[in-house]
Amino acid sequence: MNNLIQQGEQTPIENSKSGARITRRSFLTITAVAGGLLAVGGFAKLGSGRQPVTVRDERLLMGTVIHLAVVAPDDGQGQAAIEATFSAMERLIGLFDYRRADSALGILNREGELANPPTEFTALLTQAQAISALSDGAFDVTVQPLLDAYRQGETDMTQANQLVDYRRLRVDEEHIRLEQPGMAVILDGLAKGRVIDEAVASLRELGFDRVLVEAGGDMMGLGQRDKGMPWRVGVANPRPATAAGQLLATLDLTDGALATSGDYMNYFVQDFSAHHIIDPRTGHSPTELASVTVMAPTAAEADALSTTFMVLGSAQGMALAAKLPNVEALFVTKTLQQFATSGFPKTTRS
Repeated sequence: MNNLIQQGEQTPIENSKSGARITRRSFLTITAVAGGLLAVGGFAKLGSGRQPVTVRDERLLMGTVIHLAVVAPDDGQGQAAIEATFSAMERLIGLFDYRRADSALGILNREGELANPPTEFTALLTQAQAISALSDGAFDVTVQPLLDAYRQGETDMTQANQLVDYRRLRVDEEHIRLEQPGMAVILDGLAKGRVIDEAVASLRELGFDRVLVEAGGDMMGLGQRDKGMPWRVGVANPRPATAAGQLLATLDLTDGALATSGDYMNYFVQDFSAHHIIDPRTGHSPTELASVTVMAPTAAEADALSTTFMVLGSAQGMALAAKLPNVEALFVTKTLQQFATSGFPKTTRS
């Protein structure tokens, strides 16, 4: 079932260990409504008297289910735009997916270097390095050896931690190199957002200005739904079993991106003390926060910063967010205390 749902409905929010279709960050529910006029040109322009329709589709790509919703003049034009958009997304995924041996990332991890890298791959790693420097290493795409060690049940992270250091990932337009054997890069904290941004850009170029793209919970909305209303988004309760309701709050999303990172999405022990978010500087999962939701201009930014803020904690995370333009965040501690930046939308309890 597509989790882009009609106004007033809600979908259950499931943990990745429960067999949910979305394997990472199944934390947000979206209410999406068919309708509204398309205001731009191209083949998405509505003729006189025609009523728009919302066309939806989903694909399993990059280890997660990706949903697209497009308000279009008719089903045929909407589906054609969706097919073109999935093709654009698949091209990028072919560079970023570590599961593919022939991807740029797969080659880099296997060989330790990559000559003449694709432009998009170099740009994404350059962005990752900038966020690493900005956060003093709280975000680090070379964290893969630590994740592997946790998944293999190892208890001593000393050896794996010696392989993690973004400063030993060398990136330029002609060559990318990992300076130490055994190092490996994972882009899960950034690539899904970049792919979402590509999808929205593709749909915009095709003439669609009311769309919603979601991949494993990371999402971006363009334009508004019917009657000038924004998209309505629910922020999941990271501990629904200990508090009433699946949602902590709901908020409106007009133009922009949202992403959440949480300790409950992929955890190694039942008390959530060890999970898929690792502090690259210590080799252990951060202890303060259960989840962080970030609003940002692009999905790539929101994706990376939600992970970064989880590692930094609420105080340092809020301080960093205050320095970044058009970035807002909601922090939820393991005791369900909430802290929000001054510009984060006022939320309504669900």
